[in-house]
Amino acid sequence: YTFEVDHDFRRWLSAVGRFTYGTQDYQGSTRSDEIYSISGDLVYKLTREFQIKAQVRRDILSSNIPGAGSASTVVMLGVRLQR
Repeated sequence: YTFEVDHDFRRWLSAVGRFTYGTQDYQGSTRSDEIYSISGDLVYKLTREFQIKAQVRRDILSSNIPGAGSASTVVMLGVRLQR
């Protein structure tokens, strides 16, 4: 499941907040995982053709198997050229 909220602060500045939740059950095993992700994007539109996008995302995998869970933080910066 994903829940997303978009907001335009100005015509040239937008933000996106996103929360994702999912589950995984493995056939033939007792393992069951829950996956969470929360992220925030910021898009700065310099011109109609040129944009800069920054994203911060936190991913968490929670498992009923000891030691199988994980967590990570991802930071991305991108440039978009469009004609």
